[in-house]
Amino acid sequence: MSTEHVEEVSTPGDIWRARPIGSRLVGIVVARAGMPSIVEQRRQLTSFGVPIGGFRHPAPNVIETWEERLNRLFGRLDRGDVVVVVSARVFGRDATEEAQTIAELGRRGIMIKVLAHSEPAP
Repeated sequence: MSTEHVEEVSTPGDIWRARPIGSRLVGIVVARAGMPSIVEQRRQLTSFGVPIGGFRHPAPNVIETWEERLNRLFGRLDRGDVVVVVSARVFGRDATEEAQTIAELGRRGIMIKVLAHSEPAP
């Protein structure tokens, strides 16, 4: 995977070397078909030393539009933050949404790192 705003990383050191001084590492997990469970995503991120602040299982009865979720995400990130995910699929329900979200994060000065190791089947 290679885009202007996304870098694949294969070791915990890759994440830390790319992190600007004073920025935060932010791990994001999303429950979505075709992805590892949120527990497995969390395990993979924490094995790379990426904190998952306030981790909790999503409540199945909470209804939120994709736009509301994105606005909430954008509101929690600052320029220079480094977002780490197990798959770019975290950023959208399809390839178009992924690309739009990644581009918007890039415009806001947010770096994206995707773990480069095999993902177990969900």
